[in-house]
Amino acid sequence: MKLYCADVRGADEKKAAAPGRSPRAGSAFAASLLAYAAREFWGAETLPRIGTGKTGAPFFVDFPDWHFSLSHSRSHVLAAVSDYPVGADIETRRERPPAFIGKLTTRREREDFDFFELWVLRESLYKLTGEGDLRKMRFSRLNGAIMAPVEGVRCRLYGDIPGCAAAVSCFRGEFPEAVIMVKTCEICS
Repeated sequence: MKLYCADVRGADEKKAAAPGRSPRAGSAFAASLLAYAAREFWGAETLPRIGTGKTGAPFFVDFPDWHFSLSHSRSHVLAAVSDYPVGADIETRRERPPAFIGKLTTRREREDFDFFELWVLRESLYKLTGEGDLRKMRFSRLNGAIMAPVEGVRCRLYGDIPGCAAAVSCFRGEFPEAVIMVKTCEICS
C-alpha cells in the first residue's frame, strides 16, 4: 500500500490531467492523482477504466486486484493504492461548533481522538466496507492502538499533512510510514 497526496489550494481544476468522475469540486484532482499513483505503484501507462460497485465504491474494471480509495477535501486530495481492499479519507481541519461535535461523538471518543481524526477514521472504514452509519461508528484506543467497530479492521491516522487529518483502513497488509506528497504540477497539465 502507498498513499499519495497533493495540496490543491489555488490550483485550477480545469487544468487537471484527468477528467473527474463527477461535477463535484475536487473530483478531477482526485482522478488525476489516482492516475499518477497507478503509474507509480503498478506501472499503468493510463488511468484504467473505473466502474462503480454495489456499494457505490469505485474500482478498476479491468484490474480487479488493483485496489484504491480516493478522497478530496477543501485543500488536498488523497489516493490510497494497494494490492488488497483499502479505504482512505482526508479532511481539512476547520472550526466546528462544540454542539456539532457533541452530536456526532461520545465523551469517550473525544478523549481518544480529535473530531477530524474520528471523522476520517469513520469515512475510511465506510469506504473499506461500504457499511455503517457515519454518525454512529464508535472508535476507541486501547494501549494506543486504534480499535475499529468492525472485527478484523486495522486503521491508521496520518498527521503529517499540514492542516489536515487523514486515515486509512484495511483488513491486512502493512501501512506506509508516511504519505507521499505529490507536487500539484504532477497532476495538472
